[in-house]
Parts: sequence; C-alpha cells; structure tokens
Amino acid sequence: MNARRVLLAILGLTLLVYLPGVIRNDFVSLDDILLITNNDKVHGFSPEHLWRAFTSYDPELYVPLTLFTYQMEYTIAGLHPFLYHLDNLLLHLGSIVLVYACTKHIVKICHPEPVEGRHVGANVSMVRQAYHDTLLPLFCAAIFALHPLNVEAVSWAAARKDVLSGFLMLVSLWGFLRFRESEDPKWYKLSLTAFGCALLAKVSVILLPVSFLLLDAQQGNFRLKKGSKEFAPFAAFMLVAGTIALFGKTAQMDAMGFADQILLSCKALAMMIGKFLFPIGLTAYYPQVTPVTANLFFVLFVLFVFVLLIAVWKLRRTLPLFTWGIAFFLLAMLPSFMNFLKKGMLFVTSDRYAYIGMIGLTLALGSLLYPLHKRISEYAAQIVGCLALCVLAGASLVQAQTWKDSIALYESALAVHPKFAPALNNLGAAVYMLGETDRSLALYEEAIASDPTLTSGYNNIALHRRKKGDLAGALSSVKTGLSMIPPNRRAFEEEITAWSLLGSLLDERGESDAALAAFAKGAKRAPESPDARYNYGVSLQKRGMREEARRELLAYLNLRSSDIEARYRLAAIEAELGLLTEALQNLAIIVSRDPTYEKAAEHLERIQAILRQ
Repeated sequence: MNARRVLLAILGLTLLVYLPGVIRNDFVSLDDILLITNNDKVHGFSPEHLWRAFTSYDPELYVPLTLFTYQMEYTIAGLHPFLYHLDNLLLHLGSIVLVYACTKHIVKICHPEPVEGRHVGANVSMVRQAYHDTLLPLFCAAIFALHPLNVEAVSWAAARKDVLSGFLMLVSLWGFLRFRESEDPKWYKLSLTAFGCALLAKVSVILLPVSFLLLDAQQGNFRLKKGSKEFAPFAAFMLVAGTIALFGKTAQMDAMGFADQILLSCKALAMMIGKFLFPIGLTAYYPQVTPVTANLFFVLFVLFVFVLLIAVWKLRRTLPLFTWGIAFFLLAMLPSFMNFLKKGMLFVTSDRYAYIGMIGLTLALGSLLYPLHKRISEYAAQIVGCLALCVLAGASLVQAQTWKDSIALYESALAVHPKFAPALNNLGAAVYMLGETDRSLALYEEAIASDPTLTSGYNNIALHRRKKGDLAGALSSVKTGLSMIPPNRRAFEEEITAWSLLGSLLDERGESDAALAAFAKGAKRAPESPDARYNYGVSLQKRGMREEARRELLAYLNLRSSDIEARYRLAAIEAELGLLTEALQNLAIIVSRDPTYEKAAEHLERIQAILRQ
C-alpha cells in the first residue's frame, strides 16, 4: 500500500466534499453575525483592532487569535464569505495530514517493537505488526477527514476557533512526539509555542497536554523530575488560560447545580460517542428540554460512562491504544462541559466540540476493529474501506448542505427538533429578509407558543407590526415579551433590544418620559451593552440633557471605540458644553481614521481657530 497516494486521495475526496460549500456558502445568522459581519473588532487591521481582540471576550470565550484571522480576512476580502470558508477548509486539510503523522508516532509508542527474548502472544504480535505499517494512521486520517460530525466545524465560518485551535494543538502534539523521538529542544519549543497559540484560538484544548504525560507513561519513559520540568511550562499556560476563561463562564457556574452539570456531562459523552458511531440526526442544536435531575434516563448515561471508564482501565495493557484514545477524547470534551447554559437554555453538546477529540475515538475504534481486518483478505478489506469512506463522504456532503445559508440551517434543525423555539424564530427572521412577511410572522408566533419566554420572538413580532403601522400592537408585543422574562436572570441582548425597541415605539407615540425611562432601564439592566448605552445617550441628547448624554456616549465609546459617528455626536455635545479641548481631541481622532469625513474636518478647523484666538 502506497501511504502517500492514499493520503492524497483522502485529501482529494475531502476537497470534493467541502469545496462546493466554500464557493457557494453564505454567512449564517447563527454567530456569524456576532463574530464576523457585525463585529467591528474584526473590521480592520490596526493596533487598536488588535488591542480590542486581545482584551475582550466573544462574548464568553477568549479567542484573540481567532479574531486576528478574521481581521486579516476582512482586510483582504471584506465581508465576502469565500475566504472565510476557504481558510476553514485549508486548516482542516492541514489537520488531516497532522492526524496521519501524529497517529503514526502514537501507535509506535503504544505498541513498540517486541523486546528480544521476551515472549509475546500471537494476538499482540499481530497487532504490533499492523501498527508498524500505515493502515491505522490512514484509517484515523480518513475518518477524521470525512466524518459528518466534523462538518459543523469546517463549514461554519464562526467555528474557526475550533478548526484553528485543533490544527495548532495537532502541531503541538506532533512537535512533542518529535521531541521525544529526537530529544532535539527545537521540537519542544515548537510544541510549547503551538500550544500557547492554540489556547489563544480557543481554550477548549487546555487539557490535551495531559495526554503527553499519558504517552510517556505508556512508553515507560515518564520520570517524575524530568517529566515535571518539561510539563511545567505547559501547566503554566493551562493555569493562565483557564483563569481567563473562567471569567467568561460565570453565568453557568452561578445558574447550574453541580449535579446537573455531572449528569449533562455524562449525556454529552454518551451522545458524542453515539453520533460518532452512528452519525444520524446531526443538527446545530441539541437542546435539553426536559428536567435533568428528575430524569431517569440520565441514570443510563451515568452507567455508560462508568462502564467506559472501567473498560479503559481494564484494557490499558492489552489495548493501550484504546485506553489512550478514550483518554484523549475525554480530555478534549471536558472543557465543553462549561457550555451547557446559553441564554437561559440548556444545550447538551455541539458537533464541533468533538472535532479534535475525534482523533482519540478513531484510534480507539481502530484498535478494536483491526483484529477483524486480519480475518479477511487485504483486497476485501480495501473494498470495505472504500465503501465506508464513500458512505461517510456522501453523508458529509449532505450535511454540508445544511450550512449553505440561514434558511437551510434552521430548516434542517427543525427537521430534527420541529418545535424548537430559537430555530423557528431564526428561520422567521431569515425568510423575512426574503420578503416572506406572512410566513415569518407565522414562524414567530409558533416560536413564542413553543417558548413563551423567548424575548426575541416578541421583538420580531413587534417589528413586523410596526412596519404595518400597528404601533399599539407592536407596543403590546414588546411589553408582553418583557413581562415574560424570568426574574433575577442576567440580561441577554434580546432583552436590551426589547427595552430599546420599547423606547423608540413610545417616542413615536409622543410619550417622551416613558420612552426615556425605557432606554434608561435597558442601560441599567446591561451597562456592558454598547447598544444600550448608545441608545440611552442619544435619547438624553434629544431631550437636551447634555451632561448625561456625554456620560453615556463616553461609556459607549469605551466599549466600541471605532464608531466614528458616535464620536462625532460626542464631539458635538462637548462643543455645546464648552468643552472645546475634549471636542478637538475627538474630532482629531475621527479625521485621522477617516480623512474623507468632511464635517468633522470642518468642525476641527473651526475649533482650532477658536482656541488659537
């Protein structure tokens, strides 16, 4: 078997599966808007953009390196989706090659050459002979390349953090394996640097260096003093990255009990292994709509994980690859257990969480399947392998169609969960953009019927009624939505939008005081929301409350400093207040960023002339 040709064939088949999506796919409203199209932190490449990327969350994860890649793409191609999807695919192709290279080293570590003079059983000899060729590494690379579970990470532009961190983590693993093989410190430095970069892409790879120690233990090469010294820099990176990440996850820690997290973790592990073995019913959403602690089905998930852990321990000597593979998968999945709670709803898992961990599952599966391979002819095994790859490629090609655009995405989600309110609401917004207003309204109403606390559904109905001229109906919808918000819940962006919408509707009805109170409520509920601070500031300015308006706009610009229109508004207020020096500074910033902003340049010259007098 020519391994290079087979690997090239795998890469070629992967291109055939994903290239149509690279050419055709649009951005989708699920996080692509939040992270790319409406995220001014990535709309340019400058020291300020870099600073904002490295000093902010997105909104929960710390992913500055991922944001940096978006900045580069925006600088080259603006908001054309082609380059964003192409880069995801290129990272995936690079990861496929690294999976092959890494697993080839790993199987040698877990199944070394027999020691001379030592008796080795027939089954073990058979396995070792297999692992010394390239069959298992090619198996792992092929499954990783073409499994439908990886489609979400590759086809979704907003999942860049998963493919980027996965690629860099594989570079780190490969560097460490080469370091162990050669003892050349340059490979150690590469491994450590790549791991640090992977953490900056997404912190979910934080535990994977523990697998390096497991490989040392498997090889009998772990020495406490030497191993601790080598692992210490990795541990330092893990500690810093973990501390930063926790600040973005306070909501789940505050809202979920420990028992719920354990039970959902067991279900997530069982579900991902099930989806890996039987990739059907794949979707962007896996909501947990029934109670957790009162659900007897969770006992089965706990038992499954318990049995799996016992099997891992029992087979650590006879099937070391199975043990290491499952351990690698668990280490990759554990950080995702901080993601169950999103906007007040529980979600068990997401396909992309298994992206890097799938490598462990393929090794574990391969170690179990290989003895079966020896019982059939090589020709028959190749036929079975080709058919399996074609089936996986076909399933991935079909799954990739779901990421074509927002409508395709939400329709596919509803095919799996027909009454899932966020998907109904998001589909309504997508078809509204196509002018299908009657269908969109029906979807919004179906969404809030399914989940009466869905604030965004009420907001969309209010916008629909407002466009029809029904201000009373729009106000009623917004107020109903706000009244349905559970008490003591942290403010979500949809709620802030509702208060701002309520304020603008009241303004249109001439209820000035009530409108100002609505804008103020939004700013008070979410002082960290740029839109809430801006809307409140503009409302204050319209009512001649300049000092208060200046305070809110300053707070807004601290959160979104690149908005030159807001800065121009602030400069105007400062000039009216007689704060000419402050107005001059803001106008100078505007002109330096946009020399074509004629009004700002004119006012800058006037203030400069006044100050010279």
